[in-house]
Amino acid sequence: MSFIKASGIRKFNVHGFSPIDDSLGGLNSGSSYIIFGDAAELAMYSYMTSVANLGPVLYINSTDYYSERNLIDQETIGSLSKASGLDPDSVLDRIYEVSAHSPERLALAVKTHLRPGFSLYVLHGLNSFIDDKKSSDEAYAKILRTAVSSNAPFLSVTKGEKDPIATDFMISSANYIIGLWSEESGISLEVLKPFQFQKSYGWDKMGRLTKPFRERYEEYLAFLEKEFEPLLRGETKESFEELKKLWSSEIASMSSLMTAQVSDAMTFVAIIRLMQEVEKLKKEIKNNKK
Repeated sequence: MSFIKASGIRKFNVHGFSPIDDSLGGLNSGSSYIIFGDAAELAMYSYMTSVANLGPVLYINSTDYYSERNLIDQETIGSLSKASGLDPDSVLDRIYEVSAHSPERLALAVKTHLRPGFSLYVLHGLNSFIDDKKSSDEAYAKILRTAVSSNAPFLSVTKGEKDPIATDFMISSANYIIGLWSEESGISLEVLKPFQFQKSYGWDKMGRLTKPFRERYEEYLAFLEKEFEPLLRGETKESFEELKKLWSSEIASMSSLMTAQVSDAMTFVAIIRLMQEVEKLKKEIKNNKK
């Protein structure tokens, strides 16, 4: 068995979410973080996107299938990737998702898929099976040990608007406990451990919170109607009106696409309609030649 001296472990920080980066210098290698609040998932996705550009990310989706399910938000990851100049598909390819819908499956997921070598370890739904304290603590401890041995940050998200929902063991084992809440002007951050610190950050540094596809679609369409459509003229404007009718009728199909952003799905559907019209014209030309 070989041993590595503590002095030989290279420490580094991971950046990706401005409030935590500014207040704590980012995520420290080998350190564990518990984050909570309605903006916690935005921070989680921001760091997953940032780290996936550098190395593989293990994302353990711990969620009670019968009460509240967590779904990895490819839209948010895609938006964050594009905002950073990254290829969304490459980022998603480096995120390894493991889902666990019960305490037993969480234990199995950790046993089967947990291994050293990831650049970031994420546990989404720290408190999903908190009633089974023994299983939850054992899973948390194993992920923590593996992250430390890999010299990688361990980031866990727990539900809770005002306080973190976690066991005493998790609270005592975490190096950092951070609350993140969305405000009209930006994000409010509060560090509870290892020291107490509170500050608000503006949206100009942030990105956006996760929203349902239909809501994102309606917001994007409203933006196009306000900023883009007035610049169109004549037949071009008529074509845009036809596209709006097409998009409106295809919301369900667009929401099921594995695309990075709403605009990508809308473009894909528009191209399909364009090809449909091209094929129709081809057939008409062919019939007229006969």
